[in-house]
Amino acid sequence: MRVISDFPWYFFLLCLLAGAAYSAALYWMGRRRSVFEGRTLWVLTALRFVTVTVIACLLLAPLVKRTMNQHEKPIIVVAQDNSQSVVLCKDSAYYRGDFARAMERLVKELRKDYEVHCCTYGSTVTQGDDGEWQPSYNESSTDMAALVTDIAGRYENRNVGAVLLTGDGIFNQGLNPVSAAKELTYPVYAVALGDTATRRDAAIADIRYNRIAYMGNQFPMEVTVRATRLKGENKVLTVKHDGKTLFSKNIGYATDDYVTTEPLLLDAGEAGLQTYTVSIAPANDEVSVRNNTRSITVEVIDGHQKVAIVAAAPHPDVAALRQSLEQNQNYEVETFLANDFKEQLSRYDLVILHNLPCRNMVSTRLLTSLQEERVPAIFVLGNQTDLARFNTLHLGLEIYSQIDRQNESTPVFNGSFPLFTLNDDVRQTIERFPPLSSPFGDYKPSGNTQCLFTAKVGNVNSGMPLVAFAQRQETRYAFVAGEGLWRWRLADYAANQSHNAFNTLVNKMVVYTSMKVDKERFHVETKPIYRAGEPIGIEASLYNDNYELTNTPDVEIALQGDGQPSQSFAFNKTANAYSITLGSLPSGRYRYTATTTYRGEKLKATGNFMVEELQLEDLNLVADHALLNTLAASTGGEILMPQEMERLPEMLRQRDDIKTVIYSRTRYTELLNLPWILILIILMLGAEWAVRKYNGEL
Repeated sequence: MRVISDFPWYFFLLCLLAGAAYSAALYWMGRRRSVFEGRTLWVLTALRFVTVTVIACLLLAPLVKRTMNQHEKPIIVVAQDNSQSVVLCKDSAYYRGDFARAMERLVKELRKDYEVHCCTYGSTVTQGDDGEWQPSYNESSTDMAALVTDIAGRYENRNVGAVLLTGDGIFNQGLNPVSAAKELTYPVYAVALGDTATRRDAAIADIRYNRIAYMGNQFPMEVTVRATRLKGENKVLTVKHDGKTLFSKNIGYATDDYVTTEPLLLDAGEAGLQTYTVSIAPANDEVSVRNNTRSITVEVIDGHQKVAIVAAAPHPDVAALRQSLEQNQNYEVETFLANDFKEQLSRYDLVILHNLPCRNMVSTRLLTSLQEERVPAIFVLGNQTDLARFNTLHLGLEIYSQIDRQNESTPVFNGSFPLFTLNDDVRQTIERFPPLSSPFGDYKPSGNTQCLFTAKVGNVNSGMPLVAFAQRQETRYAFVAGEGLWRWRLADYAANQSHNAFNTLVNKMVVYTSMKVDKERFHVETKPIYRAGEPIGIEASLYNDNYELTNTPDVEIALQGDGQPSQSFAFNKTANAYSITLGSLPSGRYRYTATTTYRGEKLKATGNFMVEELQLEDLNLVADHALLNTLAASTGGEILMPQEMERLPEMLRQRDDIKTVIYSRTRYTELLNLPWILILIILMLGAEWAVRKYNGEL
């Protein structure tokens, strides 16, 4: 600790002189010198001298400099493979018993010299209680790259000495962990679990299929069968639906490492969620028969939707829209020029009008039919659009302009948009798209019009709709206030090597606009299919008498799985709707009933969804110690067998780069702010008062 000041050192001599002069004037001049005895006089003089000197020094505002050292032990991160593949081998009892106790002893030994942090990994990374080591081995997949990334981010700028990773080296999700380990600046020591021996086993290695099919059509499926050490055997591959065999074929294993893919076509004969079971008959002495059977769920939709794109003139926007819609098998798309369009609008579920109504042509019949038939429509407004005629339609957006001019408008997402959601990646990509050429004018949206994107002109967010939606009675309309959508599609590919963001936006617009308006006031929305381990998110919406969203009453949902008792949950209220996340559920079919009471009326919504079983851990039970060795070697660590774990503490102690780090921190404090200074002054003044009181001089 050191005292520093902005004033020269001799100012402190002046403080001493002030204390001496004050005490001398008080006790050594006049009658008081003769009142107090010699020793008492010197005590009073000293007390007053110190008090005045300290107060004078405080007026110079000196600072106290203090340097504090903090010792941080090296951190050892212990990560345990918590996936099912570890205990699906013959040594499962060992890993649940002796190995777990050996790990507890190792962690206890490491804590003598290091700070130990424990975690488990599988589909996710879970930070464990450092006082316990009890992996459950229940994760249905393994993402080792996510573990490496989590450790690199969580312990950034920390004194990490090493990572102790135990596992079988099998990963079935995410990137290769060796590539992800390039982020690490400390060694990885791997404890190799599992069995590298190839054993007799047959498995449904992969099933490729479309999650959506259309009733009355056939849909393709490809089944990959893998067999090891089963050469010469023949087994039957079957596909069943509701107990009926739809496909059957005898598979002959020609080699000891045999892989074959069987293409097949299945009929989608019934709408709804349909479960298909694919299985290969088991052989004798297989290491596991769990991977011989897999079930998939296909959503069968009743019917296609027909979409007409009608344009005032040939335009690259038309091709961009058509190409995006044709990515979805649910849509049958036809394109027309307005002068050539002779079809009945009632044949279509949605019509997209590009630059219509147009200043250069008469399209009265088309617009009249649009309103009479109440066909949902998406309007793409550009420099050929007749805004005056468009405004007479009164569909939810009107644009008044006195001059023929265009604005360059870039999209800005409206965070309060309630009709549907766009994930963050898609939204951020769209906001980086080039500008659309928008009509200049005064935009007048109606009261029920919702803006998905507003227009930014230059650097100013105008707040004017760029992509918006409206509803008139039971018909929905969408508006894109600008042409140049083809640039958006090209920009998406240039940035991401895909058209995913643009296709997602177009698909969401078409789905919402073409959807038949359900006048039921209470709705519940779920995904038709969830994967095992995926959180089950459910949303609900309630409309008042004016068909406006409200969330005043409470909403409950009762959920029941096959062979399971019913459970009830309460929805959480959001800004103007309801949502609930139930966490992960076991695989199977679930039925739900949501209920609420609004103004004395009881409302109910029912439905169902599927949770697909995830069997990734069953597909491969051969440990990959080579990957663990590469991972350890690339970071400067080593691979150990479970019986060698006792060597690890000594191996770590021998490394020169795993040391305790000392952090020095300098702190400056004003002397005036130190409480003991005030206490010292009070004590000295109090002592002086007591002495003078005792001698009768007060």
